[in-house]
Amino acid sequence: MESVNVRDFGALGDGIKDDKAAIQAALDSGCPAVYIPDGTYRICGTLKIGSHSHIFAGPSARLVVSSSFPKRRGDFLISNSDIENGNIDISIKGGIWDGNFDGKNNTKDKDLFNPNASSGATMNFVNVKGLVLQDLTVANSVTYYIRMCRIDDFRISGIGFSAKRLAFNQDGLHFAGGCRNGVVENIRAITNGETNDDMIALNADDSVERIENLDLVCDSIENISFKNIYADNCYTAIRMLSIRSSIRNIIFEDVYAGCRTYAINMDAARYCRTPLFDEREFPEGVGCIDNVSIKNLKIYSTNPKSHEPLICGETLADHFSIENMERLYDKDANPDLPTAKIKNVSGTTVDYKTDDKLKSIFLNKHNDCIIINDEITSLYINRKK
Repeated sequence: MESVNVRDFGALGDGIKDDKAAIQAALDSGCPAVYIPDGTYRICGTLKIGSHSHIFAGPSARLVVSSSFPKRRGDFLISNSDIENGNIDISIKGGIWDGNFDGKNNTKDKDLFNPNASSGATMNFVNVKGLVLQDLTVANSVTYYIRMCRIDDFRISGIGFSAKRLAFNQDGLHFAGGCRNGVVENIRAITNGETNDDMIALNADDSVERIENLDLVCDSIENISFKNIYADNCYTAIRMLSIRSSIRNIIFEDVYAGCRTYAINMDAARYCRTPLFDEREFPEGVGCIDNVSIKNLKIYSTNPKSHEPLICGETLADHFSIENMERLYDKDANPDLPTAKIKNVSGTTVDYKTDDKLKSIFLNKHNDCIIINDEITSLYINRKK
C-alpha cells in the first residue's frame, strides 16, 4: 500500500511542537496509508480520519492530547471525519494514543449535562463501516478510552489500557447503540486499577444527555464475539445495559478478571447517578438480553469492602449462559461475597450448576430474588415461554 510519512509534512515528534496540522495534512493528502514513526506528538485539536484511510504507527509513537487548549463537545484525540454521513474502511494499527488526563486542564466537566462539554473520550468512532483497530495502547483517558456508536463490520484486537491515575468513567471499549457484526480479541488492562469503570461496555441504552454520551444513540447491539479479555483489578469487567433496546447474539470466551465491583453487570443502570426509567412503569422488569454466551470465565473480587455480587442480573434475559466458570478464591479479597444475585425480573428461570448438581429456581414476580453463595460452574437464565 502506498504510504506517506508524517515527518514529510512537518511533524517533529519532539513532544513540544504542535504536530496536529502536519499529521492532519498527511491524512488529507489522498494517500491511503499514513505512517507515524516513533516519537511524541503533541496534538492541539482533533485528528480526523476519513474513509479508505489507514494509520500505521510505530510501537513508541505516542500521540498526546495537549493541555493548552479548551476542550469542547466533539473534541477527541482522534475521530472519524464524517459522523453525519458515515465513513467506510478505516484502520489504525500501532501507537500509543494518550488522552493526557491531568485533572486540571484535561478533565471532566463538573456539570454532567453541559451540552457544550467534551465527552472526555480519547478515541471516537461513530457511523463507521469497516473499522479496524489493532495492536495499540490507549492511555490516560479522561473518560472512555475508545467510544463507538453505529459501527458495523469491525475488528478490534490487541488493545491495551494504561493510566498514571484513575479517573471516573474510564470505560475501556465502550459500545453505544447500533454496534453490530464485529470481532474483538486480546484486550488487556495494562496498569493495575484499570479500567476504572467497565472494561467492556455494551450500552444499547444510556443517558445520551450526559456529557460522556453526547452525540451517541440508543439502539440494538448484536452479533459480536469477544475473546481473551484480561484485567487484574478493574472496576467492572463486562456491562450489558438494556432498557428498551436489545443486546443479542453476543459471545464472550476466555475472560479473566479481578473486579472491584462486578464481573458481569446487568443492573439496568438502577444505581447510576442518572437512572434511565421508573420502576413502576415496568412491573415485569426491563431490558432484552437475548442469546448471550460466556465461556471460560475466571473471576475474583479485589475489594474487601464490596457488598455487590460479582454477577448482577437485574435485566430480563433469555438464552443467557455462563459455562466453565471459576471463582479464583485463592486470589479473592472477599470470598464471602455472593457470586451472583438475580432480581427485578419476572417469569424467569435461573439454573445453576455446583458440584455437578443442577439447581433450578423460578422467579415469578418482579420482587423475587435469588442470591447464590455457592461455588458455581455454570449459570443459565431463561424467560418462561
